[in-house]
Amino acid sequence: MPVFTCRDGETVTESEFQEFMITVGYRYSQKAKAAFHSFDGFRTIICFNEKDHRYHLTLKAGTSVPSELQEQLKRYSTAHKNSVTSAGYARQCVKITLKMTIDSDIDKEELKQLAHFMIQLLKGGKLKPLCGVCSRERKTGLYVVGTELVPICDSCLVRKRRQYEIRKNKFIKKKQNMSCGLLGAVFGAVFGASVYILLYQFMPTFGTGGLLIILLSFIGFVVTGKRATVQSALLCAALSAVVFLLAEYAAMVANMAVLIEQAGGGIAVSEAMEVINASFGDFSYVRPVLTDTVIGFVLMLAAGAVYFLKRKLTRPLKISDNIL
Repeated sequence: MPVFTCRDGETVTESEFQEFMITVGYRYSQKAKAAFHSFDGFRTIICFNEKDHRYHLTLKAGTSVPSELQEQLKRYSTAHKNSVTSAGYARQCVKITLKMTIDSDIDKEELKQLAHFMIQLLKGGKLKPLCGVCSRERKTGLYVVGTELVPICDSCLVRKRRQYEIRKNKFIKKKQNMSCGLLGAVFGAVFGASVYILLYQFMPTFGTGGLLIILLSFIGFVVTGKRATVQSALLCAALSAVVFLLAEYAAMVANMAVLIEQAGGGIAVSEAMEVINASFGDFSYVRPVLTDTVIGFVLMLAAGAVYFLKRKLTRPLKISDNIL
C-alpha cells in the first residue's frame, strides 16, 4: 500500500488519505489515487504530491475574463497564505496548491473552505467546463487514463479508445522470439565491441563503448526478437556489460600490440597481454582505464533508463469506464 510522507516525518497511508478526502465531500478513485468532486459539469480533482508534500487541486475550465479570475485566485491565496502555496489559472486550468499538515482537522477545514470557494467561483458563471483532451466546452465524464483522472467528452473518448485498441492489437500481434532475439543481441553487442576496439586505436573514447554496445545490443534484439520486454532488456544490459569489459581489455591489448610492433617487436598478442596484465599493478595506468569503464557503465545505465522511460511513455494507456 502506498504511504504518503508528511514534512515532519510522520506518514499517512493511502486508506487514511482516502478516508480523509471522503470526509470533506470528495469521492476517491483507487486507480488514480486521487479524489474528485463534480458540480454542474465541472470536475475538480485533488491529488497528493509525495515529493513536496502538497495537495494539488486542478479544474479544467475556460473563461472569457482570465484576468478577473486570476485576481480572485490571488485574493483567495493571500487570504489563506498559511495554507495555500499558490493559486492560478493557466492553459485553461485552475490549479490551487495547499500545504500539507499532519493536523487532519486543519486540513479538513482548509479543504472545506477551498471546496466552498470553488463552488462560489463556478456559480459566478465566469467558468465553463472543458474536455481535458480537446479543450472544448462539451459534456464530459471522468475517466482514469493510465493513472490520471481526466474529464473527457464522448467524441474524444471514442477516438482515444480506438487508438488504444489499435496500439494494443499491434503490440499483441508481435510474438517475441527469445532465442532469435538473444542471437541478435549477441551479434549487436559483438559488432559494437568490434567498432569500439577499432576506434580505441585512433582516438580517446571516454567510455562511449558502453553506450555503443548496449544500443546495438538492444537494436539487435528488437530486430530479430520482434518484441522487447523488461526481461529481455535486462538480459541485453547484462550481456552488454560483460561484452564491454571484454572489449575494454581487448582494446588495450590491441593498442599495446600496435605499439610493440611499431617498436620493432613484431605482432605479439601474447606479449601485449603480459604487458597489460603487469600494468594493472600501476595505479597511474589503471586510473584512466577505471574512469573509462565507469563512464561506459554510466552511459549504459543512461541508455537503459531512456529505453524504459520511452517504453513507458509509448505504452498504450487504458481508459476506464466513467467513474462519476
